[in-house]
Amino acid sequence: MSTSTTKIGTSVAKFEEFFSTIYKDQLFETLEKYPDERSLEIDYNNLEMFDPDLADLLIEKPQEILDAATNAIKNIDPLVKDVDINLRIANLTNIIPLKTLLSKYIGNFVAADGIVRKTDEIRPRIETAVFECRGCMRLHEVEQSSDSRIVEPSLCSECGGRSFRLLQEESKYIDTQTARMQEPLENLSGGTEPKQMLMILEDDLVDKLNPGDKVRITGTLKTFREERSGKFKNYIYVNHIEPLEQEFEELHLTPEDEEEIIELSKDPNIYDKIIKSTAPSIKGYRDVKEAIALQLFGGSAKQLADETRLRGDIHILIVGDPGIGKSQMLKYVSKLAPRSIYTSGKGTTGAGLTAAAVRDELGGWSLEAGALVLGDQGNVCVDELDKMRSEDRSALHEALEQQTVSIAKAGIMATLNSRCSVLAAANPKFGRFDRFKLLAEQIDLPSPILSRFDLIFVVEDKPSIKNDSELADHILEIHQSNEINYEIEPELLRKYIAYARKNVNPRLTDEANTVLKEFYVSTRNSGQDEEGPVPITARQLEAIIRLAEASAKIRLKETVDKEDAEKAVRLQLACLKEVGIDPETGEIDIDKVEGRTPKSDRDKLQRVLEEIELLEEEYGGQAPTNVLASNMADKYDISEEKVENIIRNLKHKGIIYEPTSGYLKRA
Repeated sequence: MSTSTTKIGTSVAKFEEFFSTIYKDQLFETLEKYPDERSLEIDYNNLEMFDPDLADLLIEKPQEILDAATNAIKNIDPLVKDVDINLRIANLTNIIPLKTLLSKYIGNFVAADGIVRKTDEIRPRIETAVFECRGCMRLHEVEQSSDSRIVEPSLCSECGGRSFRLLQEESKYIDTQTARMQEPLENLSGGTEPKQMLMILEDDLVDKLNPGDKVRITGTLKTFREERSGKFKNYIYVNHIEPLEQEFEELHLTPEDEEEIIELSKDPNIYDKIIKSTAPSIKGYRDVKEAIALQLFGGSAKQLADETRLRGDIHILIVGDPGIGKSQMLKYVSKLAPRSIYTSGKGTTGAGLTAAAVRDELGGWSLEAGALVLGDQGNVCVDELDKMRSEDRSALHEALEQQTVSIAKAGIMATLNSRCSVLAAANPKFGRFDRFKLLAEQIDLPSPILSRFDLIFVVEDKPSIKNDSELADHILEIHQSNEINYEIEPELLRKYIAYARKNVNPRLTDEANTVLKEFYVSTRNSGQDEEGPVPITARQLEAIIRLAEASAKIRLKETVDKEDAEKAVRLQLACLKEVGIDPETGEIDIDKVEGRTPKSDRDKLQRVLEEIELLEEEYGGQAPTNVLASNMADKYDISEEKVENIIRNLKHKGIIYEPTSGYLKRA
């Protein structure tokens, strides 16, 4: 008899002792609730302290040891017949990253961290098959393994026959489900494809996972042969699931790392250093870099008593002329953020952003998580947002504001979390940005999407001898030395962001509240006219609160002070002045920022309609276009070009039409 067989033989007795001493109460509690509760969870550390050899043997020979533990449970309480308790092992120390979980671990008991990518339908599997001998009708029970092949008896013990019929109704079944997980995003260096792993869940573990969940899976690494290709494939036969919601942001910080982070936060220039360390290979654009730095830290999400959730994530849109480094900034953020996904417009579909309903191997439907779901609690960078198809872009609406993704596809109804910050970039429709045209006319983006971004930056590429000279020096220096001078090394900054996001949750002070309230009230009431444009809405106030909280997080402060509020106000104003000032009135108009018709244009539309009505009365029901144009120029000083634009707009909306050439009529 081999040593390992002897060890397994003695392990039943050891488990009897283990359950009778350390886990006695928990075991009898589970037995009382059986069959409603079919699992007993034990801590691997307790088993290791009780018997290190037994704990090691569990990793090497998991199936035999778990069977021994099940037998020990049956021996402890012989009164309970046919009790089948699953032993679930928590806190296993043998944690292997998915990318290194290769063939040498086959047959071992392992733990691995990952994000659930997709879950398939729950199906029954035969656990004990009952066969009837076709010769003498004798019944035979055969235990079945977890693979799909059904094993028949070799011959009948009664008549020696070899022909059997499976009695499906008499057989014993167990629920089974397949799922797939992939490596955590923070373990990937930009550009590498994440490793995926198939999982098989059985009995009371089914229906415990949803796409987008972060989990630590404990189980036995096994292999099976695919029937079609004949190739072998690894999978984890799952024993225990542990949710990992917050721990993902820790990035395994050591006490030395935390000490260095706290020391760094005391630097009076930390705010400027972090801004300078954001995309340092790109020269200038301080406001954009400041906003991106604040986005990386994020505000504080709040769960109200009525279950309403206020998002803490900051969404930023950068609209700019070609060649200013927008994509470079997005790529940098996707590598720096503790959890991040980069995707580009043309190659992105709505299902790729949210979730796809896909057919599994057996023809059923299952959900596969997209970028916004996998990026939950991280950053999602969407380049070339304007190049996406409009039906795909609409998938962003719910994800940006409610931070969930609702799916109703192929009979599947589900709501998945997408609590992520979105950093998007877009090019102007006509190649270059024209300050005197509406933002909506120049970006191929609808108003509902524009209004959900906290900050919209317009970055123009204007010639300037001083700036161009500095930029040329900067680019030439990088190419010459092949080095970038970092204020804070990227790896340390990554850890700093992860630490701040997890441990700092600042609250607004009265001084900060006063600054924010004053800005909101005074900006909204800056015009003399009650009928004037609406400069900002409550959406912008919430955005400023998030920016102020992020500013406090950068210094690892517990409170949002006056200076944080002032920084947030300055940044929001800088954006509004870039995008939101109506060139005709010189006032900020939120409709201009969010892609709707500004107040000044709405007034002109109204005047043109009124003039058409007067001309209809004067000219027998139809208004001559040439008279309309000259009247608008005389009465309101509106140019002929502007009148033509307004007429085109009104025709497009179906408010007026052209019954005969050169004449207009209201619909």
